[in-house]
Amino acid sequence: MAKFHYSGSPTEKQKKAFRGYLSEDEELVLVTGLSGAYTRSKFVFYLLFPGMIFFGLGLGLGWLLGFGKIWALILGLVLMVLSAILKTMHVYHANRYLLTTRRVIIKKGIFSVKVSATLFDKITHLEVDQSFIDRLLLHHGTIHINTAGLNKGEIMLKFVDYPMELKNLLERLINREREQFGLRGVNLTEVEGEIVS
Repeated sequence: MAKFHYSGSPTEKQKKAFRGYLSEDEELVLVTGLSGAYTRSKFVFYLLFPGMIFFGLGLGLGWLLGFGKIWALILGLVLMVLSAILKTMHVYHANRYLLTTRRVIIKKGIFSVKVSATLFDKITHLEVDQSFIDRLLLHHGTIHINTAGLNKGEIMLKFVDYPMELKNLLERLINREREQFGLRGVNLTEVEGEIVS
């Protein structure tokens, strides 16, 4: 039996951290973000820039403080790795994707936050964009969420692990929401020229 990568429930820490993004009648189903492979590739990139700048600053600072060559080299390497770690952690924590019982929420940023959300009943279809290398080696991709009334590409879950599994989970949540909506006995209503059941 194949392993399902999105089977865990949100932790209490995640529920508490994202409580402010939820309305009263919805629950958090999944918290995810950028894939591990994408995050590791960003770390390598950040080692080069701005890491090399901090490496040079560390060497210069070691020279100014009268450190030996080895200690100045170590200081430069520590500053280079530390800057790459901090930048990678910022990128990872600044991109969170929340699935609730009613909608998809995309949170970007840590200090200044931008939130995009779309209700399940506004989603028309989902598309997965995954290159050959992404599919075979990195196991990540991008999910495009197409909605009624929005331009294509406005809602995207970028660089998520195992995007087909996440798309299937999202489709199950959408279907469950629509079944519950249909069971309420609501009559057909017309919204902006579209018939919604």
